[in-house]
Amino acid sequence: MLLFIYFDKIVMNILAIIPARKGSKGVPMKNIQKILGRPIIEYPIISAKKSKFVNKIVVSTDSQKIAKIVETMGAEVPFLRPKKLSLDATPELDVIKHMLKFLKTNQSYIPDIVITLHATNPFVTSSMIDRSIKMLKSSDADLIIGVHQIKTHPYRSFWYQNGYLKRFNKNFNKYYQRQKFPPLYFPSGDFYTFWYKSFKKHGIIYGPKIKPLFYKKAEVSLYIDTIFDLFECEMTMKHWKKFEKKFNAKFK
Repeated sequence: MLLFIYFDKIVMNILAIIPARKGSKGVPMKNIQKILGRPIIEYPIISAKKSKFVNKIVVSTDSQKIAKIVETMGAEVPFLRPKKLSLDATPELDVIKHMLKFLKTNQSYIPDIVITLHATNPFVTSSMIDRSIKMLKSSDADLIIGVHQIKTHPYRSFWYQNGYLKRFNKNFNKYYQRQKFPPLYFPSGDFYTFWYKSFKKHGIIYGPKIKPLFYKKAEVSLYIDTIFDLFECEMTMKHWKKFEKKFNAKFK
């Protein structure tokens, strides 16, 4: 117990990286579209700043306009991302590697823990961030991710082949009842919290030992990819807590 307390008080370099390129097909300039009057890129920055553990926030962007917004929020923009890393098909892994290499080379900065956040997931809270960091520090995991239990189970899915539908799961008869489906979980994409040493060792964010962070009942997770998603996020932020409180009051 004493060792754990001592370890927990060690000052660590905990870095938040927020990728935010300007290109977006579904929603033009998605990362600075506003929800309740605030550019969505500001929401993860606010949560990271409220974190008890994050002590450096950087944004990787190819947009001077985005850079100006996030710098007024107190986040760093060490460079404008090169075009070759700002394409639709650019893997986020390459963006993370580029940022970490730049910080090491130009700032002599090496983090102990890295957490990636996304403007397109504006409901991430400082509580989620801090719980993921605590879980990583107190376990042997390489990565902590937020997950949701899948509601539309793949065992009910079909392949479309040669003009016909074929069941995705050949053993469907074994799982003919919904209650028999094995529970499956899907990453929310809200955050990825991982050890830098594990990232360097394996060359990927997904190290071999991954632990899930399950969301609390009141926590919301929504991803913005379309205009409707943007609308849904704004309506949720504006009305959900009030509606939930009103609904629950009926059953007290």
